[in-house]
Formats: sequence, structure tokens, C-alpha cells
Amino acid sequence: MTRIVWRVAFALVVLGIWQAAGSLWGDEWISRPTLVAARIVELARTGLAGHIATTLSEIALGLLIGVPLGTLTGILLGRTRLLSSLLRPVIVAANSVPIVALAPLLIMWFGLGLAPKIALVALVSYFLLFFNTYSGVTTIDDDLIDGLRLMGANRREILRKVVLPATMPWVLSGLKSALPYALIAATVGEMMLARDGLGFLVTQFAGQYDMTGVYAALVVLMILGVLIAELAARTEAWMLRWRTVAGE
Repeated sequence: MTRIVWRVAFALVVLGIWQAAGSLWGDEWISRPTLVAARIVELARTGLAGHIATTLSEIALGLLIGVPLGTLTGILLGRTRLLSSLLRPVIVAANSVPIVALAPLLIMWFGLGLAPKIALVALVSYFLLFFNTYSGVTTIDDDLIDGLRLMGANRREILRKVVLPATMPWVLSGLKSALPYALIAATVGEMMLARDGLGFLVTQFAGQYDMTGVYAALVVLMILGVLIAELAARTEAWMLRWRTVAGE
């Protein structure tokens, strides 16, 4: 309870300083929290929900593509040394390309709709899930798998009883990291070229030198990011609740 009180007090102090700075030096560049709040209310009446829905749709569809592919590729390469030696360097090299550099290429490939933003989110989530899953698979004790083979277990049983349970914490950790990065990827894609979405709002207001609008869009993005991070943390805790029970 004390921690919450201190956090609220700190937030109020920051908002108070911001409000005073805006009143002192003008609203052109600094704006004020009261103006930003009023603009958010105004945006809520004129289509903000649609922009949020667009961004969330891009995130959801991208994750639906990138997460399963990254997980499956991580398991496959983690359990197959030949494939790992051939393909892992290629994936590492592809992951080294900055996300901002990929956005124009995907827009040229897929056009101006949702597709390039979905592809961007899918790529980001794919790499995060691949590397986490691959790391999890490679940490599995080979002696344990050899013991199961001696007892007659086939590949499917080894996958179901050893590989998947052992890599589940790694996969969930990757998903937890992928969710906020998915928001970043979708926003970057929208800022490059889009007709709607929260990133589009930021670019539109910046082009009009409307700093209050820019701050309003950024605050909405920040709130959305906090909610997504909290959802990821709660999902991870719920999926791995068996570890707490086992440790008691």
C-alpha cells in the first residue's frame, strides 16, 4: 500500500512540474497535462477507439503468425544439430537488421494496408520466440532423454513429456518480451505509412506541429503498453503457476 502511495505521489509531482513548465514557457512545445487530457477526451469522441482497434489487430494477427512459427523453429533447430548449424546463422543475421530498415521494404512488398504492419509484428515476435525457445531446448539434459529412449520412449513421447514442459518457461518468457515489442513494431509500421492506427496519429499530429496531439497519442500508447505488459506478466504467472505449487 505504501509503495502505491509513493508511486501516485511521484506521478502527481511529475504532472505538476509538467503543468507549471507548460504554463511558464508556453504550450507550443511542452503542452500541459490538462490540455493533453482534454485532447484524449476529444479523440475518444472522434475515432480513437478505431485507431486503437487497428493497432491491436495488427499486434494480434502478427503474434498469431510469429509466435507459433518462432516456437516450432526453435524446437526443431534445438533438437536437430545439422539444421541448427545451417539455419541458425541465417536467422541471427536476419535478426541483426534494424526494425526501422525493414518497414519500408515490407510496405513495398505488401502495400499500404494492414499486411506490412502484421508482417513487421510477426517478424519481431518470431525472432524473440525462436531465440528463447532454442535456448530452452538446448538446456535440456541429454542424459534424461537418453534414459527415456532406453525405456522405449519414441520421439513424440519425448517431445510431450520432456521437451515441451522444459521449454514452456522459455516460451512464455519470449512471449512476455514479444508483446511490448509487437506494439513497437506495429507503431513503427504505422508511422512509416498508414491511414489509421496510433502510430499514424503520432505522425499526423507531428506533421501539423500539434504537440498536444502528439503527447495525447503517446500517452495512449504508453497506457496501452502498460496494459499489454501487465497482461503478459499475469499470463506468464498463470501458465507457470505449477512451479509455485511444486516449490511449496
